[in-house]
Amino acid sequence: MQNLSKCVSVPLSCISDISPDAYVELLHPKDQHGRPSLLWFEGDEPRNLCLAPSELELALPGLLDGRAYLSLNRFRYRRTSDQLIVLNALYVDLDWHKTARWRDCNVGVVERAVLKHLDVANLPPPSVLLQSGCGSALIWLIDELPPQALMRWQATMRALGDVFVKFGVDRASQEAARVFRIPGSVNEKSGRRVRASGGSGTRHDFDALSDEIFKAAGLPTRAELQLVRAEKRAKRRTNVNPREMPFGLPPAVRFRQIRDDLEAIRVAHGGRLPEGMRNTWLHLYATALTHDPRETQLAQKIEEIAQLATPDLPAQEVAAIIRSAEKQAARERGATPLKDGRYHYSGGTIAERLGISGEDARAHGLRQIMPAQERKRRKAEAERKRRARNGAQTRAEYLAKNSASRSEIWKEYGLSRTTYYKRKKDGTLPPRLVAQAPDRSVPETGGTIGQDRSWNSAAAQNDLSRTPASPTRPLHEISERENLDLSGNVPFSFPTKGHCPCQNAPSPLTLPTPQPS
Repeated sequence: MQNLSKCVSVPLSCISDISPDAYVELLHPKDQHGRPSLLWFEGDEPRNLCLAPSELELALPGLLDGRAYLSLNRFRYRRTSDQLIVLNALYVDLDWHKTARWRDCNVGVVERAVLKHLDVANLPPPSVLLQSGCGSALIWLIDELPPQALMRWQATMRALGDVFVKFGVDRASQEAARVFRIPGSVNEKSGRRVRASGGSGTRHDFDALSDEIFKAAGLPTRAELQLVRAEKRAKRRTNVNPREMPFGLPPAVRFRQIRDDLEAIRVAHGGRLPEGMRNTWLHLYATALTHDPRETQLAQKIEEIAQLATPDLPAQEVAAIIRSAEKQAARERGATPLKDGRYHYSGGTIAERLGISGEDARAHGLRQIMPAQERKRRKAEAERKRRARNGAQTRAEYLAKNSASRSEIWKEYGLSRTTYYKRKKDGTLPPRLVAQAPDRSVPETGGTIGQDRSWNSAAAQNDLSRTPASPTRPLHEISERENLDLSGNVPFSFPTKGHCPCQNAPSPLTLPTPQPS
């Protein structure tokens, strides 16, 4: 895109105090597209008309003693966006009198600061510089733009507003239907007459001026933005990981693989297709040929493959398939199936029509013709291989290393779950206990279990010398590890607080064994 070549500007004084008629002629020359909109007030009632430039010359003299406005763009019948015919200018309305920095300055000081700001920003001076009675308006006339360029025009207007933020730019004045006061009219708020204090009076190429405005606002130009977008699109294409399954293939390449699969199916049937499959197979083969741009002898190729694969197929059916293929091949090619006039069958559809199962697809080495379930299986298998190459663990390997919760390993240490993880974190785990199951078998002598966990029976009482009771300790001296058996269960009984079991403790009540009469 060409850069803006600065127009040779006439001295600013050349259009100072320009007359209303000359202002209208400068903004809206005769024999241009569309009509400017004139807005005036009769009392408090607004009046709005879209008039031709020749009609404006007749209407202006009687409107200059009051409030009169003129649109900078041109319309059809009404000043609305849907009636827009021509985009004619870029502009900003500066309410510098509302800013703390410029509020106490006179208009001459502010205009000199604005022109200096333009020079520093490397922007051309405005075509017209208006003193609106309270603030200032800067207008850059451009070559006519159609309404289709409205979005680009709006983006440029937003960037232009960013350039003049410190001068109190009025964002609401950046719409396409905006009107500005006409030089010579009276501003009812200040009582001053509107006048043109300067300007170059030149028109600019929109593309070049827009680029300069975007640069001044610190934004990329249109060419730079297009280049960035092209690089992103190219990066997305080159960063696609290669897959074992074809993914995103062009139609010509995909149907070439389909044609190879059809050949493999023919060979699997001994070189000739069985009845019930012949017509469908030949139609699919002809469709695959229509997607090959290198195939010029389409009818001859279909006849040759019909004699080889379907010799018993009637000649009229072969001729119908050839006519349909030639009709499809003559249509315009498109980048996507929706924009292409040819048939685009998926591999699953072809497999369904030919009765190809997943086992058949694997046995024949098919790459495109397969059921949807087989395609999912291959994608899953390819994904597992990819993860394995990148060092990912299998489910079994992960569970083997992270099975503490399932196996309840804390029981092997005689600890609770919370204590196990806490001591594991601190590195203070005790040695594992030897896995010994408790002996809970009932002796043959009969009896009951006492508080000291000894078996109370007549034989046991008579044999105390051979089986002395083990000494016991108070409850508060018994550790947690001793209160739990290896399976994590609580012992049969615990000593009651304040009563320590001993050998002299009375045994629990036993029922006499009934004697036979």
